[in-house]
Amino acid sequence: MTTTPQRIILDVDSAGDDILAILFALGSADIKLEGVTCVTGAAGPIEQVTNVVLNTATLAGRDDLPVAAGAWRPIVGNAKEDMEAPVHFEKRLKERFGERLKKFNPPAPRPARPAMDKHAVDFIIETVRRNPGEISIVATGPQTNIAMALDMAPDLASLVKQIVVLGGCFQTPGNMTPVSEYNIWADPEAARVVLRSGAPVILVPLDICEDNRVAASMLTRDDLNDLATAYPDSRVVAHICENFSIYIDIWREFFHLVGFPLDDAIAVATVTHPELFTMSEPLFVDVALSERLVRGQTVAFSGRQILSFDGPKTTRICRNLDGRRFLQLFKSALGALR
Repeated sequence: MTTTPQRIILDVDSAGDDILAILFALGSADIKLEGVTCVTGAAGPIEQVTNVVLNTATLAGRDDLPVAAGAWRPIVGNAKEDMEAPVHFEKRLKERFGERLKKFNPPAPRPARPAMDKHAVDFIIETVRRNPGEISIVATGPQTNIAMALDMAPDLASLVKQIVVLGGCFQTPGNMTPVSEYNIWADPEAARVVLRSGAPVILVPLDICEDNRVAASMLTRDDLNDLATAYPDSRVVAHICENFSIYIDIWREFFHLVGFPLDDAIAVATVTHPELFTMSEPLFVDVALSERLVRGQTVAFSGRQILSFDGPKTTRICRNLDGRRFLQLFKSALGALR
């Protein structure tokens, strides 16, 4: 039986797993990727983010894919020293991994074509308004573009099919503070706008991505070998095998994970294969904005508390994942690209 492809806008900050999420979406027969919007985040300035996306589309033979540059900074941000922490982190990695690090988040070469002459926020608003109830936004970086779109066009909350947010942590320790995950931490004001908007949200936290409980979903060197063997003539697979072994090594040696976590592709899979996930009932989820220690913490309101906090119960939190089935889908989608 033929099913109608799910229509998605991907909003990315072009870290390594964003690249894989774009390729996963382009190779999935059950996804129609309407466009990719870019936001400043883990990969650096907006120019770098946008060029990585354009080059990834070219690699996949999809120079027709709409790509729009968006927010070049967060709404408020954090202390300058804290915002630069990922840069210093890369310096620490260089001491450990040496020349191998050249393939980790390298400067993007000049792309074959420019991005659209349209801001990402305008692209999001126009696409959702033209297709009410049909577009899922999958945001795999800071929420700046999505928050700006909701502020400019509050009707988007009722017009979007759903917003998938890759971010937050609950049981798994955060990667910026003990309780804060990078995407939320980088622009917590924006995340709060999205989570309080009333739009249906699926929250994909570190708990089901960067935790060895879901090791079966992580990319390993064995998986790279499987891909290379199964798809020897694929340009896309050859590129991944050449460039992503260092990502696997870093996450194994530095973060003590089984492999490279495919956070962003997992977020995409919530749209097409929700049966792979265990999710909570819709909850009110808020974001802590003050004090460096907890800034960016995601707080889910469940149970019973004496103090009252008002907010929409519209966010479902992913609690578990069938990692083995997800990874099979992921590798098949990559193999479909030549």
